[in-house]
Amino acid sequence: MSADELAAKATDPTAQLMSFQLNDAYVPDYHGVDDTSNQLIFRAAIPFDVGPTKHIFRVTQPYQTSGPRGGGWVDTTVFDLMVFDQSWGRWGAGIAGTLPTGALGLTSDKWTAGPAIGFVNSSTQGVNWGVFVQSFFSFAGKSSAPDVGILNFQPILSYQLGGGRSLSLGNSAIIYDTERSRWTSLFTSINYGQVVTFWGQKWRPNVEVGYEFRDDPGIPKWVVRAGITLLLPK
Repeated sequence: MSADELAAKATDPTAQLMSFQLNDAYVPDYHGVDDTSNQLIFRAAIPFDVGPTKHIFRVTQPYQTSGPRGGGWVDTTVFDLMVFDQSWGRWGAGIAGTLPTGALGLTSDKWTAGPAIGFVNSSTQGVNWGVFVQSFFSFAGKSSAPDVGILNFQPILSYQLGGGRSLSLGNSAIIYDTERSRWTSLFTSINYGQVVTFWGQKWRPNVEVGYEFRDDPGIPKWVVRAGITLLLPK
């Protein structure tokens, strides 16, 4: 698999590519709050087959090193997606959810689950575009904690610059809260990364800058990320 093919798959949440990623996300500024925060985020994507169906399982585990609510583990997010290759690209459907593993102040105290669906069109050489939607609805947890109802729309757009280099929308997300019947996030980011070979393995170091257009007090305004991903193609 070429460096450009790996770069395209690395920015595609529906791709059957095993990867292990570590990111540092620094928030230098909040809307309406004079504070900063920092998170370390580990993410593993593991492809597997069940009979004739292809799956991609992903788990994301953040750890907050500092912030307005202190430090500690943040709730774990998972999804399992069945993926189907098409002549124009790929689409997938499955289930997403969160586990209330976070520390006090960093957890919803609720178990959530909901359908996930997405597609990526790769019919234009060097360009991938699509959308990935995850939903999170609480079904168990502390009765005193507020119910959770989240729709997370992740736009997918990546452009291959050649030589394993790529620009993408990174962790951009548009989030709707069904419990409060309002949009709670309009976050847009730009990610730059390059696939390199080191120690006989393929890696993708990357940097990202994002801005939150939703001007609600207490939510991150700017987010700066730096990370590295180990790519393990079949």
